[in-house]
Amino acid sequence: MPTVLHVLAHPGGGAETYIDLLEEGLEGHRHRRVALSVTRSRLRGVPSVLARRRRVRRLAREADLVHVHGDMAAMLVAPGLRGRPLVITTHGLHRLRRSTGAAAWLVHRRLRAAVAASARTICIARDERDDLAAALPPSLHDRLAVVANGVPLPAPADPERRARARDALGLDHGEVAALFVGRLEERKDPLGAVSAIESARAGGAEVVLLLAGGGPLEDEVCAREGAAVRLLGHRDDLEDLYLAADLFLLPSHREGMSFALLEAMAHGLPAVVADGTGNVETVGAAGVVFPAGDLTAMSARLSELAADSDARARLAVAARERVGTELSLERFLDGTREQYEATLGAASQGA
Repeated sequence: MPTVLHVLAHPGGGAETYIDLLEEGLEGHRHRRVALSVTRSRLRGVPSVLARRRRVRRLAREADLVHVHGDMAAMLVAPGLRGRPLVITTHGLHRLRRSTGAAAWLVHRRLRAAVAASARTICIARDERDDLAAALPPSLHDRLAVVANGVPLPAPADPERRARARDALGLDHGEVAALFVGRLEERKDPLGAVSAIESARAGGAEVVLLLAGGGPLEDEVCAREGAAVRLLGHRDDLEDLYLAADLFLLPSHREGMSFALLEAMAHGLPAVVADGTGNVETVGAAGVVFPAGDLTAMSARLSELAADSDARARLAVAARERVGTELSLERFLDGTREQYEATLGAASQGA
């Protein structure tokens, strides 16, 4: 049974969920994981990165395949693992997509070296593959593969459990709850979500925003709490939140393919998303899109859906159908298994 070593830039985030799904569902493989940094903070994380790069090289020698997660981790360790069976998943290309000027030139150079060291580089969305291909020479394009994230499709919501979940959150019968799940950071625009909900509420819409998560903007969000905004903090009962909510709101300017969005869709939540990378491709026709950063448009879309229960019901059905067919857990596992087998097969032929 082959052993897969998963290398992350830091603990937490979508890469951890990704690995959890592989551990639970990808039969015939053993999985280990190591994070390069003990924290998301770049300043405090540098010492651990320097020390753990040596540990990663040692662990890589003991593994049959190394799977590196995120473009930052790939740039840090992949070139040093050349010759090992190596797969990269880019998880949103966050470092590449936020880099400009001289920093962008350096990121392009290091990403080329990382992809050149890999047998396969998995992009989780087509727009992500296109952005990465634009940063690479054509000779490396055949190493890129698209394997969309996927999640299990739960049973349809139980009305009694939904009623209990709403009661626990203090939601009135007529209130339409919009759920935000994610880190409270600038990229995900939670303050924009707060402003849009406040505007919709002031215009007569019976909407309330539930924010599940923490992060650097937590104090600013907390200061805006009121009838329209409820900060829930970190929650381990996300399934109950999905059951209680009526909409899912994702105003992120940049995503890969959000697992929170996929899980919300699997639970039948209509999604209102910004047109940032990853979001439009994920929702397809099962959601409503607005221009990233356009608070007026976000507020209008929320107000329209809050007032139209029939539209919410149609989108709920479409969301579950999309996850069950295009974005299923089975497709995700099969696609990843295919990339693993191709990588291991190429390594055995070269041995």
